[in-house]
Amino acid sequence: MAFKGGVEEAAKMLAGLDREGRENVLGIIAEKDPEMAEALRKNMVTLEDLRYLTVKMLQELLRDIKIGDLALALRISSTELKQHILQNVSSTIRQDIEVILLGPPQSVSNVNEAADRVLDIVLKKVDKGELVLNKDSEKLV
Repeated sequence: MAFKGGVEEAAKMLAGLDREGRENVLGIIAEKDPEMAEALRKNMVTLEDLRYLTVKMLQELLRDIKIGDLALALRISSTELKQHILQNVSSTIRQDIEVILLGPPQSVSNVNEAADRVLDIVLKKVDKGELVLNKDSEKLV
Protein backbone atom coordinates (compact mmCIF):
# COMPACT_ATOMS: atom_id res chain seq x y z
CA MET A 1 0.00 0.00 0.00
CA ALA A 2 1.38 3.38 -0.98
CA PHE A 3 1.70 6.04 1.70
CA LYS A 4 -0.17 9.25 1.09
CA GLY A 5 1.84 11.93 2.79
CA GLY A 6 1.29 15.52 3.63
CA VAL A 7 -0.24 17.68 6.28
CA GLU A 8 -3.80 16.59 5.45
CA GLU A 9 -3.05 12.90 5.95
CA ALA A 10 -1.11 13.53 9.16
CA ALA A 11 -3.97 15.68 10.44
CA LYS A 12 -6.45 12.87 9.72
CA MET A 13 -4.34 10.50 11.81
CA LEU A 14 -4.14 13.02 14.65
CA ALA A 15 -7.88 13.59 14.51
CA GLY A 16 -8.37 9.89 15.19
CA LEU A 17 -6.57 10.13 18.54
CA ASP A 18 -8.28 10.98 21.79
CA ARG A 19 -7.92 14.57 22.94
CA GLU A 20 -5.06 13.89 25.36
CA GLY A 21 -3.05 11.88 22.85
CA ARG A 22 -3.62 14.47 20.15
CA GLU A 23 -2.49 17.31 22.41
CA ASN A 24 0.61 15.35 23.48
CA VAL A 25 1.66 14.72 19.88
CA LEU A 26 0.92 18.30 18.84
CA GLY A 27 2.92 19.57 21.82
CA ILE A 28 5.96 17.55 20.79
CA ILE A 29 5.65 18.76 17.20
CA ALA A 30 5.17 22.36 18.36
CA GLU A 31 8.45 22.26 20.27
CA LYS A 32 10.34 21.51 17.07
CA ASP A 33 8.11 23.22 14.49
CA PRO A 34 5.33 25.51 15.78
CA GLU A 35 4.14 26.32 12.26
CA MET A 36 3.70 22.64 11.44
CA ALA A 37 1.76 22.06 14.66
CA GLU A 38 -0.59 24.91 13.76
CA ALA A 39 -1.02 23.63 10.21
CA LEU A 40 -1.86 20.17 11.55
CA ARG A 41 -4.33 21.62 14.05
CA LYS A 42 -6.12 23.58 11.32
CA ASN A 43 -6.32 20.57 9.02
CA MET A 44 -7.71 18.16 11.62
CA VAL A 45 -11.20 19.49 10.96
CA THR A 46 -12.38 20.59 7.54
CA LEU A 47 -15.53 22.33 6.47
CA GLU A 48 -16.73 19.11 4.85
CA ASP A 49 -16.62 17.40 8.26
CA LEU A 50 -19.70 19.41 9.25
CA ARG A 51 -21.80 16.91 7.32
CA TYR A 52 -21.15 14.44 10.15
CA LEU A 53 -22.89 16.64 12.73
CA THR A 54 -26.19 15.49 14.09
CA VAL A 55 -29.11 17.92 13.98
CA LYS A 56 -28.66 18.66 17.67
CA MET A 57 -24.93 19.33 17.30
CA LEU A 58 -25.59 21.55 14.29
CA GLN A 59 -28.09 23.56 16.32
CA GLU A 60 -25.51 23.89 19.10
CA LEU A 61 -22.90 25.09 16.64
CA LEU A 62 -25.27 27.67 15.15
CA ARG A 63 -25.53 29.33 18.56
CA ASP A 64 -21.82 30.14 18.48
CA ILE A 65 -21.11 31.04 14.86
CA LYS A 66 -22.33 33.82 12.65
CA ILE A 67 -24.81 32.59 10.05
CA GLY A 68 -23.18 34.93 7.52
CA ASP A 69 -19.82 33.23 8.06
CA LEU A 70 -21.36 29.80 7.61
CA ALA A 71 -23.19 30.90 4.47
CA LEU A 72 -20.02 32.37 2.95
CA ALA A 73 -18.06 29.24 3.86
CA LEU A 74 -20.68 27.07 2.19
CA ARG A 75 -19.85 28.74 -1.14
CA ILE A 76 -16.72 26.57 -1.29
CA SER A 77 -18.32 23.40 0.06
CA SER A 78 -19.76 20.34 -1.60
CA THR A 79 -23.38 20.07 -2.64
CA GLU A 80 -23.76 17.29 -0.06
CA LEU A 81 -22.70 19.59 2.79
CA LYS A 82 -24.93 22.43 1.60
CA GLN A 83 -27.90 20.06 1.48
CA HIS A 84 -27.11 18.65 4.93
CA ILE A 85 -26.99 22.12 6.47
CA LEU A 86 -30.02 23.51 4.64
CA GLN A 87 -32.16 20.47 5.42
CA ASN A 88 -31.36 20.60 9.14
CA VAL A 89 -31.87 24.26 10.01
CA SER A 90 -35.00 26.31 10.54
CA SER A 91 -36.65 27.95 7.55
CA THR A 92 -35.52 31.38 8.77
CA ILE A 93 -31.87 30.34 8.99
CA ARG A 94 -32.18 28.52 5.64
CA GLN A 95 -33.41 31.75 4.03
CA ASP A 96 -30.58 33.75 5.60
CA ILE A 97 -28.03 31.26 4.26
CA GLU A 98 -29.58 31.14 0.80
CA VAL A 99 -29.55 34.94 0.49
CA ILE A 100 -25.77 34.90 0.91
CA LEU A 101 -25.22 31.71 -1.09
CA LEU A 102 -27.16 33.06 -4.05
CA GLY A 103 -26.07 36.66 -3.58
CA PRO A 104 -23.42 38.62 -5.43
CA PRO A 105 -19.97 37.11 -5.91
CA GLN A 106 -17.54 37.37 -3.00
CA SER A 107 -13.77 37.42 -3.03
CA VAL A 108 -12.03 34.14 -2.37
CA SER A 109 -10.20 35.72 0.56
CA ASN A 110 -13.51 36.75 2.21
CA VAL A 111 -14.91 33.25 1.77
CA ASN A 112 -11.75 31.61 3.12
CA GLU A 113 -11.66 33.95 6.12
CA ALA A 114 -15.30 33.12 6.91
CA ALA A 115 -14.52 29.39 6.64
CA ASP A 116 -11.54 29.83 8.97
CA ARG A 117 -13.72 31.59 11.57
CA VAL A 118 -16.27 28.77 11.43
CA LEU A 119 -13.58 26.09 11.64
CA ASP A 120 -11.86 27.79 14.58
CA ILE A 121 -15.08 27.54 16.57
CA VAL A 122 -15.73 23.97 15.41
CA LEU A 123 -12.23 22.87 16.44
CA LYS A 124 -12.61 24.45 19.89
CA LYS A 125 -15.95 22.68 20.36
CA VAL A 126 -14.49 19.36 19.20
CA ASP A 127 -11.58 19.77 21.63
CA LYS A 128 -14.02 20.47 24.47
CA GLY A 129 -16.09 17.43 23.52
CA GLU A 130 -19.10 19.60 22.66
CA LEU A 131 -19.14 18.34 19.06
CA VAL A 132 -18.35 14.87 17.78
CA LEU A 133 -17.50 14.41 14.12
CA ASN A 134 -18.52 10.79 13.61
CA LYS A 135 -16.85 10.09 10.28
CA ASP A 136 -17.31 6.32 10.41
CA SER A 137 -21.12 6.67 10.26
CA GLU A 138 -21.62 4.58 13.38
CA LYS A 139 -24.79 5.65 15.14
CA LEU A 140 -24.16 7.64 18.31
CA VAL A 141 -26.30 7.22 21.43
